[in-house]
Amino acid sequence: MTDIFKCADAGSEYCPCELAGTFNCISCSLLQGKDTCDCGWNGVCILNEYYMNNKKIKEGRKTYSAQKAYCRDMGNNCFLLKLETQDELAKELNRPGSYVFIRSKDKQNYFDVPMSVLDVEDDKFIYIAYQNTGCKTKSLNNLDKFLIRGPYWNGIIGSVNFNRLINTNCLVISKGIGYSSIVLPIKAMKKNNNNVALFLDKGKLNETCIFDFIDKEDIEMYQGDIFENGEFIKKIIKERNIELIFSAGSDLVHKFIYELIREFNSDIKFVITNNNRLCCGEGVCGACINRAKRGYKVRMCKAQVNPKIFYV
Repeated sequence: MTDIFKCADAGSEYCPCELAGTFNCISCSLLQGKDTCDCGWNGVCILNEYYMNNKKIKEGRKTYSAQKAYCRDMGNNCFLLKLETQDELAKELNRPGSYVFIRSKDKQNYFDVPMSVLDVEDDKFIYIAYQNTGCKTKSLNNLDKFLIRGPYWNGIIGSVNFNRLINTNCLVISKGIGYSSIVLPIKAMKKNNNNVALFLDKGKLNETCIFDFIDKEDIEMYQGDIFENGEFIKKIIKERNIELIFSAGSDLVHKFIYELIREFNSDIKFVITNNNRLCCGEGVCGACINRAKRGYKVRMCKAQVNPKIFYV
């Protein structure tokens, strides 16, 4: 199989990027140094964009300043952060899978830490839920001013499916801090008149804040331990005729849910949070490269793929 994938940045103001400039483009075979066009069509010709830009790459993402509006301590080293930033950034983050790199204004860029965007308010404020796990996240504590690099859009693998499904039934399964990625997808699915069920496993968290952003009456709610409720989840999938499942949790959660799906309906669309190491966000450093089951490598900070390629 050829290593040509849809790219989250294709057709955006950031395309062509550094990868095209070094003949490592994710989507364009000609900008990989090959002799024939084999792009599968991204809706835009990246090669044409490259030539129209005088064989130069586009300017990369900017770094924006952000001011803390408030920070809520939710216990167990978990925080809900509301940031005020420029409207041009906030508007671009109001879509499923959006994430940013954030750090203190006083830290070097190697303190950049990728954070999912929980929600966007008034094209001015962004919400981020995070858990202190290491020196990068701990460096964010008690700050009033931040630097944010973005926007980035591949924080969810398979996110294109959220806008494709209309008038159907969807199931969101979230464990622990994974809930930090589910608000924008739920809103996108509801916008398309889909019925959404949520199975919420708090894990070790004391509380979640998702119902500050979603009307509880708009979704069907279940709670419990994911790994202890596999049969119950399969019952939901079967009885509700679920056509899409979004897994927001660890890679162990993703694999567990995938195995449930595979047992009786492989046609269900499967969407997962992107848990790969994201360092530069541009595909240059290679930290995000993951290997599919069939052996080929994928730059997961940009490549839009079917998550099932990592299991079969």
